Amino acid sequence: TGDHENAHVPISPVGQNASAYQMPDLSQEGPEAKLLRPASRGAALNDVELIAKAAAKAAEILNEKQSKQQSNAFHFSLMVVVLNVAIHFVRHGSEETYKLVVFFINAVALYGISQQYTSSKSNTSPRRGPKARAAAAGNKSKRKKFIADDGNAKLSSPSTPDQQSTNGNRTNFARTLPAGRTMPRAPPIKNSELSAQLAAHDPNSADAIRAYAAAPASSIQAQPHTYSNVDSKLFNLRIGPNYKKNKQKAPSAPALYDLISMDFLYADAPLKQMGDKFRLPNIPGLTDISTGHSHIPPLLVVNTWLPGEEPSMFAKNTLEGETYSIPLVFVLSKDTLGQLQNLETASPGVKLWSEWCKRAEKEESFRGRFKCMGMIENIENTGVPKFIQGYNGKPALVTKSGTFHRHANYIEFSINVNMWAFLARKGLYTLTPTFPDFIFNVGFTIEARKDEEMPEVLLGGCRLLHLDTEKAVVDGVDDVEI
Repeated sequence: TGDHENAHVPISPVGQNASAYQMPDLSQEGPEAKLLRPASRGAALNDVELIAKAAAKAAEILNEKQSKQQSNAFHFSLMVVVLNVAIHFVRHGSEETYKLVVFFINAVALYGISQQYTSSKSNTSPRRGPKARAAAAGNKSKRKKFIADDGNAKLSSPSTPDQQSTNGNRTNFARTLPAGRTMPRAPPIKNSELSAQLAAHDPNSADAIRAYAAAPASSIQAQPHTYSNVDSKLFNLRIGPNYKKNKQKAPSAPALYDLISMDFLYADAPLKQMGDKFRLPNIPGLTDISTGHSHIPPLLVVNTWLPGEEPSMFAKNTLEGETYSIPLVFVLSKDTLGQLQNLETASPGVKLWSEWCKRAEKEESFRGRFKCMGMIENIENTGVPKFIQGYNGKPALVTKSGTFHRHANYIEFSINVNMWAFLARKGLYTLTPTFPDFIFNVGFTIEARKDEEMPEVLLGGCRLLHLDTEKAVVDGVDDVEI
């Protein structure tokens, strides 16, 4: 590339005072002037190469700044490099190069502003909640190792599975717990019919689970950071005939599954299979029943992974990293069990569910008909932005982000939100701190596409009552006290 190949862009030395740097004298015929003198208006390719070199150098400075946590002089050095090149090309470069320069300057400026905002925010706001507890536990572990190393002592390998991982791909977690131990179910209102029913049965019995499922929302105390069964009629689902043309929807019939438990776990990796952390319930007369169909087990687990760290527009979607795992355990309702006795006379929703259980494991396209829905109650009074309110209750197909696992008596379907589009991840992450302010209903269904598959019906759901992410149970930290 001629002069461009051997040219050196003067920048402020790393670690020195940025104010000592001087702009090159463009009026003199030196190396700097030689660098910035365009060969011709048609040298757009070399201009772009030069910009790429400057950008790479700037990125190198920025990366070194982040790794060593140096002063703000790095930001200044970065801007000097960019402006040196930009000033010249804005005046003398080609039109294509000018556009590239403008775009690059805007990108760097936006990145710098966001970094400054994040830095100031982290400096002024102490870490709280699960992240703070996880960090404190990690620091404590590091301090122990440092003391041992300093004393020439040898430490044995970590005793807890939580500390054992390979490239972040964890399959084992700390102490295993019974399902439902990390999240309390909302209690019944005193002197209600539900309260009387529960008083006569063990809270983990089949009778108690069925009583909770049949109870109206009015019989539940909406205590902060609890959960309850969802009202299926809240969700408007597809009905025929000819949905593609008529676009008609109606409130769902009762859900095919009753909710048994919910858990709320925070860890440095997603809970890829519920059995890695939780022991599924064993309730006689409920979890051990036969459905009459080998491909339809009595239990269903829907395990959702929410991002525990702020999503990045430029980072690749990941299967690892800080994650809130929310596994929900469902059992077939009495009505669904009755319909399964004869699939020929079963409702279209039950038939479609049977087909999904049969084909989803091997057919990606059919597995991708799993839909999830989220609905905030009284959203107009919550302060949620208007553009988000428009998506309230809208279904979302779970395609590539869905994982299917078949077990002895249950199917587990995992939803990795970290693989969703950036705006969806960013919006959800932004909303998580406001979860304690509202009641959030979550529901799942299988998408019907033919008249004979309609009306759609809710598979199951959960009513999250003022969920507080600060109270998520940290794997290996909080669970030792449960």
